[in-house]
Amino acid sequence: MAKKSKLKTVWDKIRFKYKLSVLNEKTLEEAWAFRLSLLSAIYAGFALFILTVLLVSALIVSTPIKNYLPGYLDINARQDIVKNSLKLDSLEMLVSIQEQYLKNVKSVIKGDIKVDSISRIDSLTPIDIEKLKATEEEQEYRKEYEEEEAYKLSIQPSVIKEDQSLVFARPVTGVILAPFSLSKKQYGLIIQTAPNNVITAVSDGTVILTGSQPNGGEFIQVMHSEGFISIYKNCAHLLKYPGQLVKGGEAIASSFTPKEAKKPTPFVFELWRKGKPVNPTQFIAF
Repeated sequence: MAKKSKLKTVWDKIRFKYKLSVLNEKTLEEAWAFRLSLLSAIYAGFALFILTVLLVSALIVSTPIKNYLPGYLDINARQDIVKNSLKLDSLEMLVSIQEQYLKNVKSVIKGDIKVDSISRIDSLTPIDIEKLKATEEEQEYRKEYEEEEAYKLSIQPSVIKEDQSLVFARPVTGVILAPFSLSKKQYGLIIQTAPNNVITAVSDGTVILTGSQPNGGEFIQVMHSEGFISIYKNCAHLLKYPGQLVKGGEAIASSFTPKEAKKPTPFVFELWRKGKPVNPTQFIAF
């Protein structure tokens, strides 16, 4: 009974209404009065909170502020951001090249760059172009040597140690759109790179195969030591042919330009070892 009486007392205090009166100073008449209890104040505060949440939610949904929410941005907007970032990188590189060119032109005009004396002497010396051309014997020797050495994998060591590790370089700069996944039969990385970008070999090796793809692109395969094979797909122009030796970081192809690509064709890079695909990110820092 004591507990019930205490609860009743608390409930009565919450429901007890207070009166706020505004009096006329001269006549002491009540000009305005307002009755309010603690319970009604709690209801009013809760209603004000709900109204504020609804107004803020409507403001976010109906304005561009919603794009700043994590996970709300759609796929098209993400692709536009990637393309714009690549264009910005290309423009920054172009601006730096132009600035360096203008700096060199100003140096030449001011006379800060002195003319090389050897170049001046060479410019006055007549050159016999015919003597610089290769003779028939030299051309025949070059052809025989290239045919003999074309398919010799001289970079492959006779004894390969299992603990020997290769150093792989990044084949191209860009943004990874799709990672390596055996479950999805995605045996390589899909990389969005800048137009007309240079594609380089990830390590020393020998070009073993080149060809065309159904989408209009070209592919090139390079064999490395320890059973590694790197594959470069969706290339625009190939700079190497089967049998040639390449060094790590050497240009072997180029990516599409906006005019050459009929539809978006991101670059695809695959890395295989002993006939099985491996995750390139385990060997290369992208």
